[in-house]
Amino acid sequence: MAVTPESLGVHVLNVGDGDAIVLQFPEVGGKRKYAVVDCYSSKKMLDYLGVNKLNVQELEFVCATHPHYDHIAGIPSLLTAFKGRIREYWDCGFRHTSLTYEKVIDLVNQDTNIRFFRVTSGVERIINGVKVSVIAPSIYLRNRYDTYGVDINNASIVLKLEHKAPTATKPFVMVLGGDAQFLSWSKVLEEYPNYKKTENPEQRIQVAEPFNPLNCQVLKVSHHGSKHGTALEYVETLDPEYAIVSCSSSSTYGFPHEIALLSLMEETDRILFTDYSTAGKTRSGTTVAVSKGTDVPDIISGGEERTAMASPP
Repeated sequence: MAVTPESLGVHVLNVGDGDAIVLQFPEVGGKRKYAVVDCYSSKKMLDYLGVNKLNVQELEFVCATHPHYDHIAGIPSLLTAFKGRIREYWDCGFRHTSLTYEKVIDLVNQDTNIRFFRVTSGVERIINGVKVSVIAPSIYLRNRYDTYGVDINNASIVLKLEHKAPTATKPFVMVLGGDAQFLSWSKVLEEYPNYKKTENPEQRIQVAEPFNPLNCQVLKVSHHGSKHGTALEYVETLDPEYAIVSCSSSSTYGFPHEIALLSLMEETDRILFTDYSTAGKTRSGTTVAVSKGTDVPDIISGGEERTAMASPP
C-alpha cells in the first residue's frame, strides 16, 4: 500500500522499547515535507530517511517529546546528518542532566538554521494542509518544571495530527502520545473537554451538538503500553479505531502491561505492535498509518495485531 501524493503517512518505526516516528506530509506543488518525532535508533532512522526509502532532503521539524534516552538517543546523529536542513527543533522544556540531552542542546545551538522552540499545549503548525497541534504538556505542568517539579514522562509532548481532504466531511485525526502519564492526560482532558448531549431531562443545560476535539481514528499509545500511560477514561474520550504500541517483544519493563491492554480493548477495534511476537509467530516491523484526508485510514502493519488479551513478557 503506497503513500499516495495526496496522503499523509505516519511511520512508526520498529525500535523496540523506544520511539522513532517519521511524518510524511502530503505533496503540495509536487513537493512533500517531512518531520521526525523522537529518534531512539539513529541507524534505523537515517536508513529510513535515506535514498533507498523516503529520500528525505529536509526536515520541517524534529520533535523530542521528552529527554529520556529511549526517545533521544539517536537525535545527535540525526542533527549531525541533517545539519543546515532542519527548520525547527521542538523541546518540551524539561532540562535533563544526561550527557545525551546536553549534546542535543549543544548541536541545536551550533546549527544557526534551526529555530528552537519549547512548545506547550495550544501551539499549532499547518504543514502541507495538515494541522499539527501540541496538546501536552499543559502550560500548568510546564510552569512546574523549575519549581515544584514534575515527572519527566508527564513533561512529554503529545501531538495531534489532523488531515482533511477538500471533499471529506470528517478529517483524519491521529494522536501521538509520547510518554505522557495520568497527570498529563488529566490536563489534556481538562483543556480539551468533550461536550456531549445529555439524555438526562433533569439537566437544564444541554449541548445541542456533541463536540469532542480529542476524538481520533489512530492512537500511538503512550509510554510503550505502560500501565502508567493508559487510562480507560482518556481512551474512552479519544475513542480510537486503531492503537499502535511501540515496544519490544522481549521488553525488560514488561511492556505492554495488561492494565493498558484492557483499557485499550474496551474502545479500540485493533491493537498493533511494532515488535511483539507470540511463540511460533514472529512478525515485527514498522507500522504506517496512511490518511487520504478522511476518517477512514489505511494501516500498513509490519507488526503483530492482537484480537485477544496478551500477557506481558
